[in-house]
Amino acid sequence: MNFFTPLQLRILKTSWIPVLIACTIQKGADIIFPSILSLSLGTQYAIFLAMNTLVMVVWEAVIKKDVKQFGILAFVVLLAFGLQFVLNEFLKANSSQQNTSLIYYVNSFAVFLVIIITRFYLNGMSDKIGAAVLAAVIYFVIPKTGSPTGGIPMGWLNMSGFWIEVVKFLAFLLTTFGTFISYYSIIFLTENSFRWPAFFIKLQSRIQTISGWEYFFIFLAIWFIYMGSIGELTYLMGSFFEGTALPVVVTGFIIFRLLLAVLCVYSLAGLLRNIITGRALTTGEYNPWVIMMHYIPVVNIIAVLKLLIDKDKPTTQEAHAVLYLESDRYAAQQAMIISGITVTVYNIYHLLTAPTGLALSGAALLGALYLLKIFAYIKLRSSKTYLLLVMGLNTITILFALNEYLLLSLSFLYLYYYLMQELFYPKLEIEDTMKVQDPEADDIFTHTA
Repeated sequence: MNFFTPLQLRILKTSWIPVLIACTIQKGADIIFPSILSLSLGTQYAIFLAMNTLVMVVWEAVIKKDVKQFGILAFVVLLAFGLQFVLNEFLKANSSQQNTSLIYYVNSFAVFLVIIITRFYLNGMSDKIGAAVLAAVIYFVIPKTGSPTGGIPMGWLNMSGFWIEVVKFLAFLLTTFGTFISYYSIIFLTENSFRWPAFFIKLQSRIQTISGWEYFFIFLAIWFIYMGSIGELTYLMGSFFEGTALPVVVTGFIIFRLLLAVLCVYSLAGLLRNIITGRALTTGEYNPWVIMMHYIPVVNIIAVLKLLIDKDKPTTQEAHAVLYLESDRYAAQQAMIISGITVTVYNIYHLLTAPTGLALSGAALLGALYLLKIFAYIKLRSSKTYLLLVMGLNTITILFALNEYLLLSLSFLYLYYYLMQELFYPKLEIEDTMKVQDPEADDIFTHTA
């Protein structure tokens, strides 16, 4: 056990069951509870959110076979959402429009705060309420769409209504699964961090040992949140610059949510790198091609499944460090250089042949930047300065586009920076050199309940 206890892993492995239950209830509502469809969309959303949260939260008690905890959590969830609904209905009639969204946001956070505090209290952490508050804050602020565009465009599918509904249901199923996995991962990692102070250091190290299932669930949670954060940034930036005058309170609220999304992107990229690298080292084979595949959407499914099914080859931290630093990355480096140059050459071709709307001076400047980028790619293996130059030039040329994919491109560029560091200039940080003593056999952290 490295990151999750056996009980926690059992909850994660069986999380597909509450996901199916929640999705079945919501999608089958028109058959099971036809009267719900006569309610307003806002009321329907509130009911389904409460039901999904109920199923998600009590599943831990179901696995533990703890009837008392099940009953208390169910009561608290229903009571909290019920009070929130009543309060929101009251506010609709008694609050100014510009304050409504902010008040709803605070009310929603209060609901999850009460639920998660109750959960931590029932799990013997009444003396560590700070852990519950931290977990509630993290879970509440993370975007829960899992989409870098904020949703799934259906227009390009060109399918009948039936198949579009099928795709929507599958997307809803995956989104719900990502939300549940994120909730459990956040709760368990926060709990373990407070139970075992040295635990957090393991998350910061890229040469730690991590089992296949631990890696699988943490990777899914990080990727889901990171992609959702990109979508959140894109949506909020669009709202911020759409040209409509917004009240000061609403503007401040949008900026606040923007900062939270930026924080998610900033903090998760390094953690994602650590989890991928740690798992690769645990399998005894640091394959740079597999590392690269993790950063390519859809293709990373293959990489994740490979590292999930590969057998663990436990060894010392020192052996992991040696394997990490001495692995042959030359072929992968060349592939990245060739890919970068190829894309840049295509950009130059597009600049010369397609209308860009740029003035001649602007096009000339952009062309010069592209040529400089090619030079930086060629020299990439000679100094880290050229890596920084490549990143800087990529950022500038992306900013030239100023289209709806701006933040999407910048967010993936940030991931790309971590990947390029791993391939060209791997090094150990201070967290990688610290030895962490695993908990003793009688430590509460190792209990299976």
